[in-house]
Amino acid sequence: MTMKVSRRSFIQTALAAGAYYPCFAGRRTFKSGDKVRLACVGIGQQAWGDIKSFANTKLVEIAALCDTDLEGKQCVAALKRYPNVPRFTDFRKMLDAMEGKIDAVAVMTPDFSHFPALMAAMKRGLPVFSEKPLAHTFEECELLMKAAAKYGVATQMGNQGHSGANYWQFKHYVETGVIDVSQLKHLTAHMNNPRRWHKWNGKVFAFPTGEKMPKGIDWDTWLGTATYHEYSKDYVQGEWRSWYDFGNGALGDWGAHTMDTMHRFFDLGLPTEVSIRDVKGWNPFVFPMQDTLTFKFAAKGKRPAIELDWYEGTGNKPTLPKGYRPQGWNPDIPAAKGSTAADAAKRLVPGKFFEMKDGTVWQGASHGSPILMCDTDGKVPKYPKPGSNHYKNFLLAVMGKEQTRSPFSVTGPLSEVFCLGCIAQRLNRGFKFDPTTKQIVSDDEANAPLKGSKGTPRKGWEEFYRV
Repeated sequence: MTMKVSRRSFIQTALAAGAYYPCFAGRRTFKSGDKVRLACVGIGQQAWGDIKSFANTKLVEIAALCDTDLEGKQCVAALKRYPNVPRFTDFRKMLDAMEGKIDAVAVMTPDFSHFPALMAAMKRGLPVFSEKPLAHTFEECELLMKAAAKYGVATQMGNQGHSGANYWQFKHYVETGVIDVSQLKHLTAHMNNPRRWHKWNGKVFAFPTGEKMPKGIDWDTWLGTATYHEYSKDYVQGEWRSWYDFGNGALGDWGAHTMDTMHRFFDLGLPTEVSIRDVKGWNPFVFPMQDTLTFKFAAKGKRPAIELDWYEGTGNKPTLPKGYRPQGWNPDIPAAKGSTAADAAKRLVPGKFFEMKDGTVWQGASHGSPILMCDTDGKVPKYPKPGSNHYKNFLLAVMGKEQTRSPFSVTGPLSEVFCLGCIAQRLNRGFKFDPTTKQIVSDDEANAPLKGSKGTPRKGWEEFYRV
C-alpha cells in the first residue's frame, strides 16, 4: 500500500511538471535505448500482422508468444521468426511464467476471448493493446473501462486508423469549426464487401456436431469465458466471427474503422434507440447476411439529436449522395475469397458519409480522411500531419512518452454501440436504451444479452468479471 501511494504521488508531481503521462503502473523505468518487452496473445492471421507492425517500430522486443493452436499453420510464421521466445497455449500460464519479464500485453484473438486476457494483464499492472472490437458484450466493455481506470495502465484498441490522417483531420476540423457539429443532419456508415460474411448464407438450424480435435489445440482455453461448445472446424480460423456466441459480426469488425472518428468527435456516446430493417438470412445462431441498423443519439452540447445508419451485406448498399466520389481500395484490406484485388477495387469501399444542414456532404473510406463531395478536386482545408502510428503510439505510452489515442475510455463506449447493434441483429428487432442506467428499457429478453449468451461466463472463469 505504501508503494502504491508513493507511486501515485510521483505521477501527480511529474504531471504537474508536464513530464510524464499517467499511463503505466510503474513496474519499470525506461532509459534511452530500452525496448518494450511485449507478450503476444494470439500470433496467427491478424495477430501476425499486428506483431510485424509492432516489430517495425523498432521499439519492441517480442518477449512471449501465446496461442491456443501453436501447431496450426497460421502460427508457423511467428514461431519461425521468433524461435527462441517462450511460447504458451494459455495466457494465464504465460502471465505467471513471465512475471517481471514483460512490460505490456497485446491481445489479438477472436472477439469473445479479448476480455479475460485483458483483465488478467491489467490486474497485474500491465498496459494492454486489444484488437477490435474491445469485447464481446456490453458488460465486458464496462468492466474493462473500470479496470483500466482502477489499475492506471495504458490501453489501446486496434482501430489503426485512429492514429492516421482520419483521426487528425476529424479532430482538427471539429475543434476549429471546419465541421460544425451544430449543423450535422445525418450519419451513414457501410460495409458491403463480401469478405466478412459466413459461408452458410444464413441457413443454419443448429450448432455444428462436435468433431475430433486436431492435435495441439487447447480447446478449453480457446473457449475461455464463452458458453461451452464441442470443437468444430466451423468455429475456428475466422469462422468464429459468424456466430453470435463468439463474434460481433461485420459491425464489430468494421464499425471500429468506419464509425470511430464520427463517434468520438461528434460525441455520440450511447444510443437511446436501436432499430433494424432490410434483414436477410436471419437465424438464431449466426449473423444475418444483410441488415440495416439505425442508432438514435440524443442531442449533446451544440450537436442536435442525430441518427446513424449502418448498412451491411453485399446487396444492401446505402443510397449514395449526389457527387459521391469513388474511393481507392486500401492495400491493407484483403480481397474476398475467390476474388482478385482488382475485383475488390470495383466494389463500394467500406466507409462513411455524413450530411450537413446546409446540404454539403462529407465522405471517407474506412481508414481514409473525409473529403467534401461537392469539391470536384477533392481539396480540403489543411490539418496537422499524423504523428506516431497506432503501434508506436501504444509503445511510447507504455514508456510514458505519449498518451494513447484509442484508450478504453474512448473505445469502450464505441464498442458498446456495436454490442447493442449485435443484440438487435440477434433478436431481429429493435429496442429503446437508457444511456444513464445502461439498460434496455422494459425488455428482459433484450437485456439478457448485455451479459452475453446463456452460460457465460463458464464455470471456472468467473474471476475475470471481478474488477
